[in-house]
Amino acid sequence: MKVKRTGGVAGLIVVGTVALAACGSDNNAGTTSSGTSGGTSASPAAQVACASGALTGAGSSFQAPIQQQWVKDYSAKCAGTQINYQSVGSGAGVQQFTSGTVDFAGSDVALKPDEQTKADARCAAGPAVHIPITAGGVALEYNLAGVKDLQLSPATVAGIFAGTIKTWDAPGIKADNPNAKLPATPVTAFHRSDGSGTTQVVSEFLDSQAKGAWTLGSGKEINWPGGQGAKGSEGVTAGVKQTDGGIAYSEVSFAKANSLSVAKVRNASGQYAELNAANVSKALESFTVTGSATDVKGTVNYGVSSGYPISTVTYVIGCGKGGKNTPLLKSYLTYAVTGGQAVADSLGFAPLPTAIADKNKAAITAIG
Repeated sequence: MKVKRTGGVAGLIVVGTVALAACGSDNNAGTTSSGTSGGTSASPAAQVACASGALTGAGSSFQAPIQQQWVKDYSAKCAGTQINYQSVGSGAGVQQFTSGTVDFAGSDVALKPDEQTKADARCAAGPAVHIPITAGGVALEYNLAGVKDLQLSPATVAGIFAGTIKTWDAPGIKADNPNAKLPATPVTAFHRSDGSGTTQVVSEFLDSQAKGAWTLGSGKEINWPGGQGAKGSEGVTAGVKQTDGGIAYSEVSFAKANSLSVAKVRNASGQYAELNAANVSKALESFTVTGSATDVKGTVNYGVSSGYPISTVTYVIGCGKGGKNTPLLKSYLTYAVTGGQAVADSLGFAPLPTAIADKNKAAITAIG
């Protein structure tokens, strides 16, 4: 794979190693929903069944901002426990989990068959399982002087990242934005240089919705014909912020934190949909669980006629049986999929649809 790394780009975030404080019923009042439309799991949190010990996770940079918030909020409820999550990318997180160096992995996509085999072997007493931990849309963040309301069709996105659209006043972009004053600034497309579940989500979206314009396939790693490579959502976002004409894909909170604009993306009905919690929830109504009652992996439909089309869930992957620190893992995951969902909207995520959250609760209960 040919990639070009940009200088001065961050590659790693440690999402809190914290001593969690104040376990017990007196401090377990949860936060309330942020007011996102019905059919989601964000509701006042039940009391947390605290556990002792330490827990380590690594993986998806997409889910890192909400993991950071959960660790902080959980620390106000439970004492004597340490949780550490490293933002290293989905691919590296899965590798660390299968090698036994972390207790759980964060991944934006389900394990491939060969990864599942390795993960099952690592768990020994039972298969590794997937828990959709939060929902969100992949943002197309950009930095283009004078342009704040960009609209992009799947074919145009494909041309931008495949390198066939080279300037911001190209015909494809003009067709999507007939009323915009577009400059002739060169397009600089930033992509992930590390194995990334977010790359797989974007490439799957383009592979299914931009037929003919996208010929690079799908996966955590793509043989990019050009553009700029950077590590992590942190890295591509830093590259865009430094570059007039820059564009990248990342979790939307990175764009918000860096005051970058986010493009609307055309869905299957021809609507240019904004990336917000309501539109992510609409898109994920078609999410289909393909796993079992104890393994809540599923497939995303990118050809939605309502909502933001590059919407997905992101998973925590852990041992269903035989894992280390199981009581703490169950406690933390239970908090994340119940009361923890209340912070999703404010961070640029969407609360999990109730149907997914209910399946999660049953799957977490079965972890042993």
